[in-house]
Amino acid sequence: MKMTIIETIVYRAIKALFGVLALVPPKTGEKIALFLSKLWFVVDKRHRKVAIENLTHAFGDQMTASEINRIARKTFFYATNMIFETPRVYALKPGDVSKHYTVHGLHHLRAAHMRGKGVLMFSGHLGNWEISVQLNNIARLQVSGVYRKLDFAPAERYFHEKRESKGSRLYPLKGAVHEILRELGLGNCMALLIDQNAKRRQGVFIDFFGRTLCANMGPAYLALLTGAPVIMYFFVRENGKYRFEVLPEIPVFNSGDMEKDILVNTRNFNKALEGIIRRYPDQWFWIHNRWKTRPLAEPQN
Repeated sequence: MKMTIIETIVYRAIKALFGVLALVPPKTGEKIALFLSKLWFVVDKRHRKVAIENLTHAFGDQMTASEINRIARKTFFYATNMIFETPRVYALKPGDVSKHYTVHGLHHLRAAHMRGKGVLMFSGHLGNWEISVQLNNIARLQVSGVYRKLDFAPAERYFHEKRESKGSRLYPLKGAVHEILRELGLGNCMALLIDQNAKRRQGVFIDFFGRTLCANMGPAYLALLTGAPVIMYFFVRENGKYRFEVLPEIPVFNSGDMEKDILVNTRNFNKALEGIIRRYPDQWFWIHNRWKTRPLAEPQN
């Protein structure tokens, strides 16, 4: 990646800053993050409103306004604490992984991998998704991924280097289909986050937490096109460590009717993700307006 002299200086500054943040003890980082997240929650009215509205739609019939407010605040805290968590994750060596993670259901991933068609690994913005950079070390398999490229060149270079430093190959989302097919053709695993709002032409409308949203049809299309097995995985914070869990393989529905199959599979994948979020409601990124794209019959936000 070619950068100007100024961009190179900024890149080195970012690298130095994250090097320092990696040295901050977890408890100290949490105290700083708690203070900053409280300030963010008060000042950022727009994102506070999005989080509370999302939670109210999802759990309003099960939780009080006070409980919803508490989860919204934790969402802001966990997002802020990633400033300190992520550099530490990047700095971990393979031998350190077992000290910081508990692993559950890995046999589901290995069984899917044995089929020889590669594996599509789906997750969402739950817990600390940057921990996915350690998947190679945890699973002992070649895991690559797709990411949304940053517009700021120094930050893009830093994060791309760090994300690939643990053995993964990362491909920008735009134009990534060819690389995904190549990785799966080699029998490798491809990790994708499937919980971001999709534009109408890129998605299908499904139910998610009792509300209609537009979900990206790409994951279902890839599963149908390649025949690769599909599993859900996630990382969450649990008892001072990170819990890495792989769920049983999700059967891919294939009737031969592509339009119907994309809808059914997209619904199934997102239903599985919803189930995970319901287990750890305070660790999903409720700040994102997941329900932004509306059906044509509804008012547009």
